[in-house]
Amino acid sequence: MADLTLVSHHLCPYVQRAAIALSEKGTGYDRSYIDLAQKPDWFIVISPLGKVPLLLVKQGEDRHVIFESAVILEYLDDTVAPKLHPDDPLERARHRAWIDFGSSILGAISRFY
Repeated sequence: MADLTLVSHHLCPYVQRAAIALSEKGTGYDRSYIDLAQKPDWFIVISPLGKVPLLLVKQGEDRHVIFESAVILEYLDDTVAPKLHPDDPLERARHRAWIDFGSSILGAISRFY
């Protein structure tokens, strides 16, 4: 199993999705909080969009960065048991459609804060 670190901000709802998935899977992970108003240099180097969440995945000597919450959730569902999505492709597609719908709602809300 890879070592996982979730790079977070206290108020980001997208981070919360990843944290909830990690909690539901019962997997151990570290959590690192950053100040988005004063992003640390190391974060700027590894975050192509300058946003959280990031999932740092250490496998052996290699360290990988996964960004974007939906992609992090898919990676976790592909690699960490138990699966949170059904095996049936149609049902899984319906789950992903609702996730995308939720993202659009969050995007609309985030314009106001």
